[in-house]
Amino acid sequence: MKQGSRQRFYMHEEERKNMPGIDTCGDFMPFYHEGVYHLYYLHKYCIYEVTTKDFVSYGEPRLAVVCGSPEEQDWHIGTGSVVERDGVFHFYYTGFNENNRDTEGKYEQVLMRAISDDLIQWRKDPSFFVPPYTECYGGLHWRDPQVFWNDQAGEYWMAVTTTERGGPMNRSGCTHIMRSADLEQWEHGEMIYAPRSYATHECHDIFQMGGWWYMVFSNYTRWWETRYRMAKSPEGPWFIPPYDDMFDGRGFYAAKTVSNGTNRYLVGWQAIRSNMDDMSPYQWGGSTLVHELVQHPDGTLGVQLIPAIQDSFGQELLQAPAAHLGVWDSDTAAITGKEPYGFGWTELGRMAGDCLIEASVQWSSDTQACGIMLHTSGAGLEKWCQVRLEPQRNRLIFDRSNKFDGHHLFVEERYLLLDGSSGADIKIVASGNIIIIYVNNTALATRAYNYEPGSFGLFIEHGEAAFSNVKISE
Repeated sequence: MKQGSRQRFYMHEEERKNMPGIDTCGDFMPFYHEGVYHLYYLHKYCIYEVTTKDFVSYGEPRLAVVCGSPEEQDWHIGTGSVVERDGVFHFYYTGFNENNRDTEGKYEQVLMRAISDDLIQWRKDPSFFVPPYTECYGGLHWRDPQVFWNDQAGEYWMAVTTTERGGPMNRSGCTHIMRSADLEQWEHGEMIYAPRSYATHECHDIFQMGGWWYMVFSNYTRWWETRYRMAKSPEGPWFIPPYDDMFDGRGFYAAKTVSNGTNRYLVGWQAIRSNMDDMSPYQWGGSTLVHELVQHPDGTLGVQLIPAIQDSFGQELLQAPAAHLGVWDSDTAAITGKEPYGFGWTELGRMAGDCLIEASVQWSSDTQACGIMLHTSGAGLEKWCQVRLEPQRNRLIFDRSNKFDGHHLFVEERYLLLDGSSGADIKIVASGNIIIIYVNNTALATRAYNYEPGSFGLFIEHGEAAFSNVKISE
């Protein structure tokens, strides 16, 4: 991503080395109104806002709700949501004050609210102050209020991140519901989800598409991840979708959805690595990453590249094929590669700093792996990245050349049902250090800091594959 970018992958400040977590942005809280997507987000313990109409071009950031003093409940502001009623906008958020922990009569986390008539000037509402419901829940996690209109119940619901009282260690995360007819009088409802699987369910987003209800949440119990559940009713029961309950990889977090009435988008952040180094761990926060949701016939969800982002890459680049290993035939409509006993690849052309690569691929039944080479440094492949399909393992993997001699990162992978008869459609967005991969409505986003644009190409391992409609654009 270019420093100071306002294109495609918004970030509050320039990416820079040694970036502290509070200087980036995260936990986007999207709200759609009159043709504009208002993306509220956490930054330096306050709530900021940036707007976009297409998720391609973004405006300048603006401070929306300022945090309080160290003596006030909202010394640090946490995730929430915006809802409109009768021309008035209500911003429900979390008031954090770590100094209040274990202090009698005070709370670390409280649900709070701000009001606006124009989505610009926000005034805090001191009358709305909801402390942890300790009669039924633990007293620490009580945050991330998400307010939505429940058509079935004919009232507003508020999903709250909390924990079961006396629940098992790091498995007591649950979802509590509060109810209101008018956003003014709120009553405690019931716990609608408690799988005893995670420490918390952060940044809830509950919504309806067609005949299904969905609950999106994030958790950090095993690794950073955004997951979803399905139900026929907002009360549940909520169940895990078959095969895959994630939208993206381990660096995509705190995603919440927004709809313009026709399409629904999943707005999260793609984490940065400390020191902007591939060998360093991910930090909290990063640049915005937005996927368009796809609902399959069985009700399960997938994601796809937003058409406006795809259309923003309007200039097709020339290719100059150069086969290096294996047998490659590019005389037909498809580029066919064969290498039954190892690795083969062909170089196709130079990458731009910001580009879109597209291809369709089909493979033989015995093929171990095939896919796209990125950021290659020449025929000798001193440096490279790889978008890797493993059909026999039903895996999509992002691999890279710097995992050597003890410097092993975790494998960045996604489950993906790969059928050789139908093949796979691949779209890859490379923007600076950001790489976002879409294969058949499955996404895998990552970063590659230690690479120059270099070249791109195709590869095959232990088998045969045919690549068609191969295209690179900037």
